Amino acid sequence: MQPAGQTPLAGYVIVGVAILGMLYFRARSMARKRPLKPATLWIIPAVFLLITGLTIAETPPSARDLPWLVVALALGGALGWQRGRLMKIWREADDGRLMVQGSPWALIFLVAIILLRMGLRSGLQMEAQNWAISPALINDGFVLFALGLFGVMRGEMALRARKLANTHRAT
Repeated sequence: MQPAGQTPLAGYVIVGVAILGMLYFRARSMARKRPLKPATLWIIPAVFLLITGLTIAETPPSARDLPWLVVALALGGALGWQRGRLMKIWREADDGRLMVQGSPWALIFLVAIILLRMGLRSGLQMEAQNWAISPALINDGFVLFALGLFGVMRGEMALRARKLANTHRAT
């Protein structure tokens, strides 16, 4: 039963406005240039690795689920590499600091990934009974996808940062 005067559409509008607000603030923060510290790029992937380990340990996948999980990790890694390439990395001329700035394409890419994930999750959950897909497999797949996405993105950024640092030392 719904509260008086509230339609199901109102919930979608509220969620839509909240998502647009978050994207607006994310776009503003991505547009700013900020210092890049290559030594700290491993922290986010390490946190995701811990979360992934805990999630998978909670409901270990069966042997027949492993190929799907490998595909989710590989797809996340491929998209993470592309997203990492979209980040602008350069060395400041005056003080030599490494800087990073997200491009508008990186934000569009992130929004596309979020929409794809939402669509896949909804579709897979609706068809889970027909295809005999475990909800734990769906969850583990998305967790591994995120690990691949953020881990490889940070790895790609670290490689470019190291290359810039080595070029700077050579000159």
